[in-house]
Amino acid sequence: MKASRTIFIVCLCCVLCGCGTRHGPRPAVHPVSGRLLVAGKPAVDAQVTLYPVGGRSQYAERPRATVESDGSYHLTTFVTRDGAPVGDFAVGVAWPGPRRKGQAEDEQGPDRLLQRYADAKKPAASVHIGPETTELPTIDLKPVEENSKEAAGATPSMEQ
Repeated sequence: MKASRTIFIVCLCCVLCGCGTRHGPRPAVHPVSGRLLVAGKPAVDAQVTLYPVGGRSQYAERPRATVESDGSYHLTTFVTRDGAPVGDFAVGVAWPGPRRKGQAEDEQGPDRLLQRYADAKKPAASVHIGPETTELPTIDLKPVEENSKEAAGATPSMEQ
């Protein structure tokens, strides 16, 4: 009985030691919000992801948010609306459209922006978040048409 209890405690310790953060302690985060528009109108349900830039690890946190009906979004890194860590970020945007016929309920429709701004290599904007940053500049993207020159190289504008 004593041996099985010892084995249980050793196994429990091994499991708990492996459940911590993989890449060090969590960075401090600060509440940060912004606004995302397409052609001057709120991009409701668009997904905003901040990708760390400037030599930061690929494993660094990626704050994210979903755009609300008024165009606002509130970044989440660890817990809903907790914000983002200090640093420089590329702003990625994907805006799922309606699901196509035959798509499963849990699948998103195609990106209305044709993945033009979907990752760090093709950002909608670049932002710096400092310890005092609470609001990012409004991003107003041009709509991307499937058969236009914009699909290959649209340029976003940012309001201050």
